[in-house]
Amino acid sequence: MRPDRPTNVARARNPLPGTLPAPAFSDEALLLTDAPVPGGTAPPATAELQSEVITDWSRLEALGEEWQDLASAAAEPNPFYEPWMLLPALRAYGPGARPEVLVASTLHRGRRLLCGLFPIAYRRGRAELWKHRSCSLSTPLLRAGFAQASMRCFFDHLEQRAGLVRLEDVPGEGPFHVHLVDELNRRCWPSLVSSWYTRALFRPAASSEEFLERALNGKRRKELRRQRARLAELGRLELSELRPDEDPAPWIREFLALEAAGWKGTRGVAAAQHPGERAYVEEMAARAHARGRLMMMALRLDGRPIALKYNLLAGDGSFAFKITFDESYSRYSPGVLLELENVHRLHQMRSVRWMDSCAAPNRFMINHLWPDRREMQTVFFSTGRTLPSLVLAVVPLFQFLRMRARLRRRRG
Repeated sequence: MRPDRPTNVARARNPLPGTLPAPAFSDEALLLTDAPVPGGTAPPATAELQSEVITDWSRLEALGEEWQDLASAAAEPNPFYEPWMLLPALRAYGPGARPEVLVASTLHRGRRLLCGLFPIAYRRGRAELWKHRSCSLSTPLLRAGFAQASMRCFFDHLEQRAGLVRLEDVPGEGPFHVHLVDELNRRCWPSLVSSWYTRALFRPAASSEEFLERALNGKRRKELRRQRARLAELGRLELSELRPDEDPAPWIREFLALEAAGWKGTRGVAAAQHPGERAYVEEMAARAHARGRLMMMALRLDGRPIALKYNLLAGDGSFAFKITFDESYSRYSPGVLLELENVHRLHQMRSVRWMDSCAAPNRFMINHLWPDRREMQTVFFSTGRTLPSLVLAVVPLFQFLRMRARLRRRRG
């Protein structure tokens, strides 16, 4: 393990705990720091935050409930960076990437209060918020009321360690986006959005029936009813859901086996085919279930799963982590039928106000079933150094040339 580095100190305001920042504006220019951002002026300093870099995962795990308290009070939820999900990921995927975790904290009523947590990796001469192959969101954990101060700690650290920074799969709106834009403007660091896309987002309607009537035309709904009826002719068709008092291990084994039997197994990318990833999925699911954060559903035919879905709960929202189905029944669309059951179930769960699909932008099925969208971005910026800033300036040119080459290949 590398030794932990010295701490830094950042000063920023301390508004009332739980206060959320102003809404994001959606028409910022491609170059984020071209013009002043409304409300982007630096606030007066009133509170100290200490920052610490941790590379010893046993020390990170010792943060325990302090870390979980930060996640529960975060301005934006991100289960991928919560302890029950990040610690298993660091063990499974971390050794090659050698990430570090920056934590920002302050003293509050005589005890340490974690205010920000940033997993960071370094590669090809740049810093990144760490992502692994099973991670779909890179929003750091920022305690509401201390978010801007935590971002200053993050930026102070980046200024010392890297010339270029790449933030992949971060939201293009919301509290983190606002604080990111504000801090970039405050420091006058050049930046650009190198890519962006939208992915499907679930928001409930008055009822699941109304939701599906809006999302799918009558012909498609009739076809899905027909497929379900034909599937039910083959045996006892039933929906089951993991109970709070039930052991999740058999469910995870079923999921891994079903995934490996399909196209992912053929291509060698199923989780069961990689011991580290399998261990990650099993440990993470057990930790999530123990905290009441795991939601698993299955469509079963004569007791055998023909479709399995794996959701994660976070705050007033949720994240669609994985889905798989038995491809020998593909003519009956079991995966789509299970997604319909998921829509019905989410409408029953009044505490869940939204679900992030965590899907790629071109996923036809979920894009048609869920009409709402979440904007995602990859943001590049330099930390003010001359050479990295020059490199950043030519990125749009390289993107243009690459786009031209792709168009030529498509036209043949």
